[in-house]
Amino acid sequence: MSQKIFLRITGMTCEHCAHSVEKALLGIHGVDSAQVSLATNQAEVFLQSSIPTEALLAAVTQAGYGAKVEQDSLQVQARSTQEPGQPHIAIIGSGGAAMAAALKAVERGARVTLIERGTIGGTCVNVGCVPSKILIRAAHIAHLRRASPFDAGIAAQEPIIRRDRLLAQQQGRVDELRYAKYEGILAQTPAISLVRGEATFQNAQTLSVVLADGGVHELRFDRCLIAV
Repeated sequence: MSQKIFLRITGMTCEHCAHSVEKALLGIHGVDSAQVSLATNQAEVFLQSSIPTEALLAAVTQAGYGAKVEQDSLQVQARSTQEPGQPHIAIIGSGGAAMAAALKAVERGARVTLIERGTIGGTCVNVGCVPSKILIRAAHIAHLRRASPFDAGIAAQEPIIRRDRLLAQQQGRVDELRYAKYEGILAQTPAISLVRGEATFQNAQTLSVVLADGGVHELRFDRCLIAV
């Protein structure tokens, strides 16, 4: 049976610190997923109920940080031992289909682990329709400045194209949309955890994830969706 534990982490100063704590927690056999927030100095850990919390604290300490169990974890742990465990859904990928499936699974009572080896959001928001439509719109504006149906009353002129600024504006908009549609939703949905790495099937119920920060994590699941 799985349970959820919250840890208060001290000593983190950057995102690399948060990733180091995640790596330390995921290195414990029996930990299904771990998500560490630098903003809240909190770690959310899903683990098998047979794993003592002391093992989590020791792993964080060995990584060079401080940790203690949050009081809310005691309530979560008590509920976990009284109720059947939530189904655990593993989803490989983090694009539109992956997010839709993850949110629907959470809505129906599951907990979800997303595995992503690259940038969150998939093709559409990062390199597909969103950035291409931004550039298409910019090209349309440039065309209208050269010629329009109102040239008789509005003098046309050759626009000055600053491609570096256009690309910076494009990337800024992509970043905004990625946060609004993906990263922000993940941050506000505790039942969805994110593991950064590349997953392969070890057997019908287990994924082997080569973590982006190094090491290999074994992830057990009840159902798995490949959404890449």
